[in-house]
Amino acid sequence: MLELERRASILQSDQNPEPQVSLLTFNLDEEWFAVRLEYVKFVTKVSEVTPVPGTSHHVLGVINYKSAIYPVLDIHEMLSLLPQMPSRATRLVIVHYGKYSFAVLVDTITEVKEVKTRDLENQVRLSKGFSEYIANELSVDGRLLGLLNLDQILSEIVGNDYEPVVPAIEV
Repeated sequence: MLELERRASILQSDQNPEPQVSLLTFNLDEEWFAVRLEYVKFVTKVSEVTPVPGTSHHVLGVINYKSAIYPVLDIHEMLSLLPQMPSRATRLVIVHYGKYSFAVLVDTITEVKEVKTRDLENQVRLSKGFSEYIANELSVDGRLLGLLNLDQILSEIVGNDYEPVVPAIEV
């Protein structure tokens, strides 16, 4: 019986599995969000953030992490969520997206989830209020997961000088 199970396992692994994408999931307030793992450089504890005058109100300041300077973004307000007081679980997700590198303040890191590529193409629903900052919403493990739209978030932060990483699709 064990031999049959072993052979069945080998047969399943030899078949072409459906392509999957890894997502780093995290909480902002009580909501569940994700960013593609391929864009995540590091996850670190919150360190000293140095304020920078004249920046967007979504930019908390900058951090020096491993001899590199990263702007720290708080996207709670963009997503119509209440900012949380930093806690022991608060983390900075350092993202490299196109020519942009920045840190996103998140309330808690949850896990890395593998989802089917085709699931990212199907939106479950569009939420009112912050849908422009969400690329997709999918149902994972019976919960709604919002995949961040990094192009839209950066466009809000950078303003008119922003060059989209993913070109807009013309209809």
